[in-house]
Amino acid sequence: MWEIFIKGGIMMFPLGLCSFVAVVIIVERILFYYFVDRDEIRDREGIIHFLSQGKFDDVKAIILKIKSASARIADAALEQAAKNSDLLEPAIQAAGDYEVKRLRRGLGILDTIVTASPLLGLLGTVTGIIRSFTALSMGGETQAAQLSMGIAEALYTTAFGLAIAIPALFFLNFFEGIAERRVEELNRTCQEILTILKKG
Repeated sequence: MWEIFIKGGIMMFPLGLCSFVAVVIIVERILFYYFVDRDEIRDREGIIHFLSQGKFDDVKAIILKIKSASARIADAALEQAAKNSDLLEPAIQAAGDYEVKRLRRGLGILDTIVTASPLLGLLGTVTGIIRSFTALSMGGETQAAQLSMGIAEALYTTAFGLAIAIPALFFLNFFEGIAERRVEELNRTCQEILTILKKG
């Protein structure tokens, strides 16, 4: 593997970095979304139920037990309602915006990797071809070796760039779908909390 990496030339180093960052983001997002989905539905139902009945102590008990997105939004809402209910809507909106950022964290970087990896591979292809043509123009005993190294560099970087971008693209689209669904649920949660507290 290391031999292939070296044959790919200088562009394999940024491609290797892209690969490492992509793996870190993908693993982190899988774990994040798993725990969010596991806790969120239960907490949301409990919070809305107790808020609608005016049982704020029970809501605070949920907030202290598990820090889900719904719990953090409810916490911000209750805190603002106790201070100044006129600013309740902006407070809930700010809390919701923070949760949306948490849901989409890392996706922008993953999107950049999806775009940049094939381009870095293409750049490696160009440098490899340049190296091959340089070897052809120079001639000599080392011509065949230099030519093969240039072709190897072109092929390895192209393949490596695509090997990073293709699975990263699938995961990016998968995560975007999850984030979009969760954002819609958070918007409904914010609206329900706002409606309940305004009535109260």
